[in-house]
Amino acid sequence: MINVIDLPGNERARDFSNCGGPCFNLGGRDGRFLETVMDRAAEAGALDRMRIRMSLETTRRSGLSAHNAIAVIPGSERPDETIIINAHADAWFDGAGDNGDGLAVLVGLARHFATEADPPRRTLVFVASAGHHSPGMNGPRNFVAMNPTFAESAVLALNIEHVAQRNLSPARSVADDGYREFVADAGEAPIVAGVSNEAPFLENLFRRGVERYGTNFVSGPSTMASGEGGGYRSLEVAIVTTMQAPPLYHTSGEVPEVISVPGLERMARFLAFFLKQVDVAPWEQLNP
Repeated sequence: MINVIDLPGNERARDFSNCGGPCFNLGGRDGRFLETVMDRAAEAGALDRMRIRMSLETTRRSGLSAHNAIAVIPGSERPDETIIINAHADAWFDGAGDNGDGLAVLVGLARHFATEADPPRRTLVFVASAGHHSPGMNGPRNFVAMNPTFAESAVLALNIEHVAQRNLSPARSVADDGYREFVADAGEAPIVAGVSNEAPFLENLFRRGVERYGTNFVSGPSTMASGEGGGYRSLEVAIVTTMQAPPLYHTSGEVPEVISVPGLERMARFLAFFLKQVDVAPWEQLNP
């Protein structure tokens, strides 16, 4: 099975596995070349004689392990109520957008609340989760199992997952071989804001975030709790997820140059605001 990943350049891609046999992903330019050769072979009536020889070198590593990293800021008034903030720490390829940007925002929020003059009322639990991209491992479910005190007292779980990749669009010019390159503009790719329980209070915070900080959240509401958020479903509290799925998602093109530095700041500022509002909100507003 040959999958042509029609993305800019010739990025390697991790998606589209489990295709029922040997599965090769080709980048956009290589895919364009293969399709052109097949078209010309068909025009010449020789497509049935066309053959492809491919090889793959692999390395298998065993005995590896992964661990969650946890940081706790005790609450000043309601220490027995926790807000969980999660960002996964593992990646495919360079992983700048999945999930280097989300992890950077998590660390920035932890530093901010750890040094703020007015400490949070509820306990904040920051989780850098492991195993997101590894079969058989799930950092959030492991956190819940290993930390029942924090888990059972949770009022909300926030998942920060690829949030500041720059927006990519086809270039106006076309290369000599007909391939359209992509260019990154100055803004960020759209971000889905998922609120699992559709709490109006939480939905309104995202609307205010767009107005106050310019974060590029999509306009429609969503109950999405995918990615690491799904590992917190057993808590039966609101799961809030911020997540992009731009063209370079899960490819070798996720390098630091495709991350928007202003976008990181916008998201960090918004989530600091979001957590402050959640910190003082009654349970009934978070989990109606």
